[in-house]
Amino acid sequence: MGKDWESIERELAAKEAELLEKEGAVLQGEHLSGYRYVPTVKVVDKSSWDTFAVPHVKPTCTSENWHHKDVLFEIGEGIAYLTLNRPDANNALNESISQALMDATCELHGRRDIRIVVLRAEGSMFCSGGDPKHFFDALAMTERDDRKAVIGFMKFLFWFQSLPQFTVGLAQGSAMGSGIALLCVCDMVLAASRARFTCSEVKLGFCPAALAPSLTRKVGPAFAKRLLCMAENISAEQAKRMGLVSDVVEEESDFSDYMKEICEKVTLCAPTAAGRAKRLAQNVSLQPLTQKLLEYTGGELADIRIGEEAIKGMVAVQARTKPYWAETPIKPLY
Repeated sequence: MGKDWESIERELAAKEAELLEKEGAVLQGEHLSGYRYVPTVKVVDKSSWDTFAVPHVKPTCTSENWHHKDVLFEIGEGIAYLTLNRPDANNALNESISQALMDATCELHGRRDIRIVVLRAEGSMFCSGGDPKHFFDALAMTERDDRKAVIGFMKFLFWFQSLPQFTVGLAQGSAMGSGIALLCVCDMVLAASRARFTCSEVKLGFCPAALAPSLTRKVGPAFAKRLLCMAENISAEQAKRMGLVSDVVEEESDFSDYMKEICEKVTLCAPTAAGRAKRLAQNVSLQPLTQKLLEYTGGELADIRIGEEAIKGMVAVQARTKPYWAETPIKPLY
């Protein structure tokens, strides 16, 4: 087994001290004090499965006392809908929408009765990205405040992406910039054929930093650079070929039948197992096939197979009956 670098350094230092001692020079134990950098904080190289999403702001309300107007939050039987509701402003993201999405996501993380989360929008456009007012606000911000705002949005994206439910984005219209980021963190995206997608920040002299990680993870570096660096305006079919969109329907009204099919399929899947499978897929994505990865995936399987769902699922198979989770169908609201 290979030695780590610290062990090699200690061996070299011991050999050097031995040679110097033969020449009559005896080194004191602290002779390098002040010359060698000793970090005060130990940096630990964490794997993706060791990193857990947490909310970066406190929620202000729940579905029971929902006070936001720019985002609608509806709860059905096994399904929840988040609807961007600023059609007059092309659903541009502002502080109100951002806080509302965070509030809903905080609640959904604890709702085991919800199996599917749908992200949709009112109006002709899904989302035009950040509110233009924010661009001017950003120019007046200090570098520290600007950085904090961008990181806050990225933390929300990770928080939403980590939801245990299966998330579906419905793009009834076009999406730009940060609006595309919202779709990138959905597990599945359906788009109407008229929808178009573009990241135009570079045309304005900005870098789409907040969008880059989620977009690159979704479509890969080649397509991400094409979209981010060329500000290309692509069709729904092109977005499907790139992997940004899962499927394309002719009209917005076709979402209804598609959602019924999704609900039927998810109903048959064990909730905890589906959530664990989702997290597993996210954690192993783009990771090298190392011993640590194999141990992680093996541990996940060993843990889930002794869980309640696995045991009752096998009992149901032997009895030729439906498992308990499949007895309560998920019913779409639209």
